[in-house]
Amino acid sequence: MTQRGQLICDELKKNGVDYIVWVPDSETHFMHDSMLNNPSFRIIQVCAEGEAVGICAGMHLGGKRGVLLIENAGAFDSGNALKWATNLKFPLVLLIGYLGYKDLEATPGGKMRGGQRDITEPFLEALDIPYELVDSDEKVGEISEAFSRASRESKPVAVLLTSADDFIPGGWEDPR
Repeated sequence: MTQRGQLICDELKKNGVDYIVWVPDSETHFMHDSMLNNPSFRIIQVCAEGEAVGICAGMHLGGKRGVLLIENAGAFDSGNALKWATNLKFPLVLLIGYLGYKDLEATPGGKMRGGQRDITEPFLEALDIPYELVDSDEKVGEISEAFSRASRESKPVAVLLTSADDFIPGGWEDPR
């Protein structure tokens, strides 16, 4: 369990989150123990990110607060559902594991391995989904701003989460 994982869970609890709708991924590996062991949350593990958007929409209509936890590649897969949520003015907070961000940050011109430019931020911009980057413990408070903005503007807002535990995506060894 990392400090940032616990801080994120505390921030979600502070914002009245009842459910975390989750597709497990490696980039947010650092917070899995914190969320799974927190009795404040009900965890719904799903197979597809677009399915998670629909589940959170149903929760919202039923008076519960859910949040998505997916990685950026999964966000791409859910583009149709995300556009639907934006068009219907559905206030949704997406926690998105920013897979590849460290590679992107470490190379000139924002290139990832193999020379590929990451499309996470342009993808969100194309869908008119504002986003915040949480890449340190000090920035965890941006999650509360995302909830405020989603509510105020009646639209999805993304929080891009970078790894906090040095887990290597694609590696199968737990760094703990």
